[in-house]
This record gives sequence, C-alpha cells and structure tokens, in this order.
Amino acid sequence: MKSVKKKQSLSLIILLIVASFLTAGCVSLSYNVATGQRETILYPTEKEVKLGKRLAKKLIDKYGLVDDDIEQQRIDEIGKRLARVSDRQDIEYHFDIIDDEEVNALALPGGYIFISKGLVEVADTDDEIAAVLAHEVGHVACYHAVKKMQGHFLYTFLRALSLTQERDPAFSAGSDFAYLSVMMRYSQDYEKEADRLSARYLKRAGFNPEAALSILNKLEEIDKKEPLRRYTYFRTHPPIATRKAVIRQEITGRLDYEGYLNLMEDY
Repeated sequence: MKSVKKKQSLSLIILLIVASFLTAGCVSLSYNVATGQRETILYPTEKEVKLGKRLAKKLIDKYGLVDDDIEQQRIDEIGKRLARVSDRQDIEYHFDIIDDEEVNALALPGGYIFISKGLVEVADTDDEIAAVLAHEVGHVACYHAVKKMQGHFLYTFLRALSLTQERDPAFSAGSDFAYLSVMMRYSQDYEKEADRLSARYLKRAGFNPEAALSILNKLEEIDKKEPLRRYTYFRTHPPIATRKAVIRQEITGRLDYEGYLNLMEDY
C-alpha cells in the first residue's frame, strides 16, 4: 500500500512539473524554414542557449580545447561563414576544436558546435571542414537537440502516469523498447535532415558541396577498419550510403536509381 502511495506521489510531483512547464508561456508553434514545417517548440531560445552554454563548459572541462590559435581561427572563420547562411538566425553560433583524437563532431543546444582534433586531421581541406560544420549547423537550425529533449520529457511524463497503476513488468519493458525504437528512428531522420542542409549551406556560403560526399567517403573508410558493432538496429546514424544519397539529391536536385535503392533500405 505504501509503495502504491509513493508511486502516486511521485507521479503527482512530475505531473505538476509538466503542468507548470506547459503553462509558463513556453509553448510556441512556428514555421521552421530549415525543415519546411510548422513545429511545436516547448523550450524558449533563452533557456536553450543557457543550457547549451552550461553543457559546453562541461565538455571543455572534460576534454579541453586545442591550443592552436591559428587552427582555431580557421575553424571559427569557416563556421561563421556557414552561420551567416543558416536558416536560424536567433542565436549566436560558437565553433571550437576539442582536444580529442576520436573522429567526432557535435552540436549542443543554443548553437555551441564542436569538432574534434581527430576529425580536423581527417577533414584536411577547408571545404571538408565546412561540410562537417555545416552538418552541425543544420542540427541547430532544425532544433534537433531541443526536439530530443522534448521527446525525453514526454517519455518521463508518460512513465509517471504508468506509475499510478500496478502494471505487468513486461508492459514497462515493452514501452521502454518502443520509446528507444522511436527515438533512434528520429535520430536517423535528424541526421538525414542535417545532411541535406549541409549541402545547402555549403552552396550558400560558397564552399564546394561535393565536400560533403568526400568527407563521408573518408569516414566510411575509417568505419570499415573498426570492429563490427553488435545491435546495429540501434544506431543513431543512417548507413553512409543512405547519407550520400540524401546529399546527392540536394546537390543535383534529383535522385538517381542507386540513391533511390539506398534510401529505400531505410524503410
């Protein structure tokens, strides 16, 4: 009996938090030029930027930044060219190189974009660096980090509701699996959106959009050298062949037969 009351109390607390968040004037429905859709954004830009700044500090504290002013200036200049052509202009973009040999790049909420030292060494031309950064700018323009937070928020809300009742453990496990499946699917869709925008922003900023393909070719070669991963169903990125098809379609304005087959493999 006490266990049930505790669950109900926890659910009530979470529901009150959700209610206060939704009634605090944070919900907005607006047209997103980057995605071409009307979207509901629960997180106000000011809070998004504050969160991104906080996360960026933690990332820098963990890895540190590359101590190379010339290379940092290069990244910053390339990034600023891309930021000027982004479909999202309500934030200030930041570009930094983290001191990490892993081949990686990421976009935090609020326009904080990082590329690893390892990836800078792989993407050895300005156009390829721009392709990597343009992909991350695309994530920011599409509010992908914010949308993922909203997905986690909704999941927490639904789990809180389920705690008010005694349920079969299999039900909870099934709902967790379904949530993970949906979020992974969203993640892959987000990557394809960012790929499409990377080619678009490269063209707008005066870079060679073909660099988005050449850097993927390099990443594909690196990927082939790594051990096979288990549980590939839960990958967050689509296959590289699919990503290339998306980019080619954006560059040429058409989808060839090979690209069509690669895209269909995802469905």
